[in-house]
Amino acid sequence: MKIISKPIDMIASFNEEGTPRPLKFRMKNSEQVSIVIKIDRILLYEKQKKAGIESLVFRCQSCFENIERLYELRYTLSDCKWVLYKI
Repeated sequence: MKIISKPIDMIASFNEEGTPRPLKFRMKNSEQVSIVIKIDRILLYEKQKKAGIESLVFRCQSCFENIERLYELRYTLSDCKWVLYKI
């Protein structure tokens, strides 16, 4: 996977403890056209702390642009932002 670290628009649900579960997100493809990607599977969920910044890491799988892809999403707890970190 290649690190791209792009901010994305996310639709997520939250449980009673406040833990998010990503459902789908919007990003721009290589032609700079916005596409919506539905998250098919969450393969890994973990809390991580890098350089003092706490984040939740989700390794996910979806089919977009007719290819099954693995990618990593990060939710930064301090500022509540979603990032497509690796693809």
